[in-house]
Amino acid sequence: MSKRVSLILTDGDERAIAPYIQAGTDQHEVLRQWAARRGDNAVKSEAGALRALLQAGVEALRDEALDAGYIDLAVLYRGDVERAERRAARDRYAARTDASV
Repeated sequence: MSKRVSLILTDGDERAIAPYIQAGTDQHEVLRQWAARRGDNAVKSEAGALRALLQAGVEALRDEALDAGYIDLAVLYRGDVERAERRAARDRYAARTDASV
């Protein structure tokens, strides 16, 4: 499904994306190679470059969201490990105390 959208770019937006859209710049070449590695060889027009930039942004944010999820899992897992270590220490202490009684 294709969808045409209307988007008003500010002067700052235009300055930020201009090097990626303008053929012959290092940024355009990097974008073209990035898109080609993902099977998109359509970075030959302004629209193609904008689509690639949009996809790159989506991919970057997806990675950031995954990183945040991994951090949340690590915190949960660390909590489980710490609880298990405390329980093991308590069990060892109880075993020593019970053995001496």
